[in-house]
Amino acid sequence: MRVGIVGGGLGGLLAGALLSRDNDVVIYEKLPYLGGRFTNIPYKGYQLSTGALHMIPHGADGYLAQLLSRAGCKVTIVNSNPDGLFRIGKRDYRYRELFNLVGLKDKIKCLKKAANLKLGRVDKSISFGEFLEDVPLALKVGNSFTGWALSMEAYSVPMDEIVEIARNYHRFGGPGVPIGGCKKVIDELSRVIVENGGRILTGCKVERIEVEEDRGYIYTEEGCSEFHLIISNLSPLLTERISNVKVIKDREPVPSRGIKISIGSREKLIKHNGVLFTPECERLCGLNCPSNVDRSLAKEGYNLIMAHALQLRDNVKREIDIVLEDIERLFGDANYEILHIQTFRDEIPVNHASSGTDVDPIVDRRLFLVGDGAKGKGGIEVEGIALGVSKVVRWIENTLS
Repeated sequence: MRVGIVGGGLGGLLAGALLSRDNDVVIYEKLPYLGGRFTNIPYKGYQLSTGALHMIPHGADGYLAQLLSRAGCKVTIVNSNPDGLFRIGKRDYRYRELFNLVGLKDKIKCLKKAANLKLGRVDKSISFGEFLEDVPLALKVGNSFTGWALSMEAYSVPMDEIVEIARNYHRFGGPGVPIGGCKKVIDELSRVIVENGGRILTGCKVERIEVEEDRGYIYTEEGCSEFHLIISNLSPLLTERISNVKVIKDREPVPSRGIKISIGSREKLIKHNGVLFTPECERLCGLNCPSNVDRSLAKEGYNLIMAHALQLRDNVKREIDIVLEDIERLFGDANYEILHIQTFRDEIPVNHASSGTDVDPIVDRRLFLVGDGAKGKGGIEVEGIALGVSKVVRWIENTLS
């Protein structure tokens, strides 16, 4: 079959690599480079990511790693150890140690919550914040986790989403860092597509998608191309806007809002390769140091730290200032440099849907969605993208092949 893919971000390239072995795949990307939010830009000797962190939520064992392996990509992912630590006061604690920081009654509550969450015995109609709110420290820790992983406050995350996230964590474990950062993943997907005979067109904007009962058409400035099916890596809203198909059939996706700050430091501000969660900060939710795994991601003799924070109010400048104040309180005695500040809000840069508001990736027999607007339930960020891609590819192979 001829498969047209609109958008060369992680979702589009992952779907293209998996389908290109048995199909004629053409990928259209309007930018001059591939990867969208999931690639690297060299800056001052560092490899800064364009959006996503140099970290894969379930490391070498999760959904993304499995699909990369299935596609034939050669990507090394180093699993984090520890998965994460929580900074309370001036000490870093493992997850289990947090239970000892509260009184006996709250400790019993927390242990019961953790057990029930692992077993899925919770009220799925409430939010994660409501689930945690009777123990103040637990709510702070929950906000730190959801802010880091989902760019959402705990009160905005449905409990059924958290149950699936917990299930995936117990199945696959915690995060890992890809050697070469995000760009290594993108380069490998591109290599596989080209070696399988697929074509990748950069600097080529799609103006219109038309879908009929037995075929689809992609229109660009150069003309019109016919395909047996079309996969869109654009947002659900934009896909609907440029196509003749109703994409959003229920409620509209709600973008999350976050702030990412890249930090350079000669001093090793984080000494492990997992996440440092910061539940006592106002906006900052967590940090990681990918150069602890791959020295090529930082300038020689320096370290790259990536900080992620929530944006709670509309005044973006003030929100950034609060994050910078959080960082100064954490590392004020150190000599560090703010390398880059990036915000994620609305559809800037490509923020399609917060977890729990994604749309179904199977839109039509000839039109499918992948990417940040069509994540699978319980899939944190790129793991969710991999889940959505897997559903699309499986449907195509079982139904149309």
